[in-house]
Amino acid sequence: MTTYRIRFEGPASLALGVATTLADAEGVELTSSEPPSPIADGAVGLDVTVEGASIAVGGVIDRIRDGLPPGSTIVVTDR
Repeated sequence: MTTYRIRFEGPASLALGVATTLADAEGVELTSSEPPSPIADGAVGLDVTVEGASIAVGGVIDRIRDGLPPGSTIVVTDR
């Protein structure tokens, strides 16, 4: 298994759902999460660390990304 650091930036109201989706994804294990930090009016940055196969992690990130509103991002920042 590979470890990935993932960064979400977007509405505060979505941060918990993003973390939950990552934690519940098959083949992905959420190993740590920092508390969301404010980055703009109503927006937060959320950093999490997950372990899993690249196909599983990439798949869940793609699913999350497809549902994000304009201006929001989710990216792998390190592995």
